[in-house]
Amino acid sequence: MTKELARLEVSQARRTVGVALQGGMGLFLLYIVATHSGAEIIGALVLAAAGLVLLWLSWVFWRATESALVLTTQGLFDSSGRKFCTFEDIEKVDRGFFAFRPSSGFVILCKHPVQRGWSPGLWWAFGRHIGVGGATSRPAGKQMADIISVMLTERGAEIKAKHEN
Repeated sequence: MTKELARLEVSQARRTVGVALQGGMGLFLLYIVATHSGAEIIGALVLAAAGLVLLWLSWVFWRATESALVLTTQGLFDSSGRKFCTFEDIEKVDRGFFAFRPSSGFVILCKHPVQRGWSPGLWWAFGRHIGVGGATSRPAGKQMADIISVMLTERGAEIKAKHEN
């Protein structure tokens, strides 16, 4: 039986503000293109493309932040059941100031490569790294990182005790 240790999700307020800012900027760029005189066609195409990309990203952000990250006794999963890593596969957790990590989050370094993926505002996975956080709350991310660190410390103590016997 797996027990849920921590859950990391994006609040409704952060989701709404994120979508409003991205979508608003996309609409603003499209408005500029629509009201601009047609003298600079290349500039208008660039602005229109940027506006459409921002609208698409706001939709992707809204859809991605519907799910949550769940830390169980087995490992790290998302709320739809996708497995990121097991505790045995986690090498270390990095929350350092100079770590390449999402804002308000942390990075998990795994022993083996993980499946690539990206959920804007929630997580990204590339190579042996899993970045957790972004639009999530800082205290919830810190709590999840602390729990993983404690589990790794306990695992290290168990391994050390086995070697001493």
